[in-house]
Amino acid sequence: MKNNNKFLLDTDILSNHLANSETANSVLIDLMQIGICFTTVINASELLLIAKTEKEKKIIRDVLNALKVLGLNSRYALSVSNYSGKVNTLRDALLAVVAEINKLPIVTFDNNRYINTGLKIIHPQELRG
Repeated sequence: MKNNNKFLLDTDILSNHLANSETANSVLIDLMQIGICFTTVINASELLLIAKTEKEKKIIRDVLNALKVLGLNSRYALSVSNYSGKVNTLRDALLAVVAEINKLPIVTFDNNRYINTGLKIIHPQELRG
């Protein structure tokens, strides 16, 4: 039976996996086992921007290759103003627009970041019971 869960992962979920790849408690692995995981070019760029070595960049690319990385369409700019005053940064507004247009819940450790958006936000603890 095919699982229809879909998730939009914020950067903190990905960085947590990368920082804790030695342990078996990966939220990312849990999410990938129960659904399809998406992230955006913004999140991928944030990770690659802080990579210091080619080895780190390769590890990040390997993780990103296991996900569906969504690009930013110019039509997303038309909806950014819907999140004015609801999020603190343009980056968060763009992620909210991607979530809204693609009908994806945002998975993040920081629920407060998107609390005023009206979008479905999932903290990883909700998935683990």
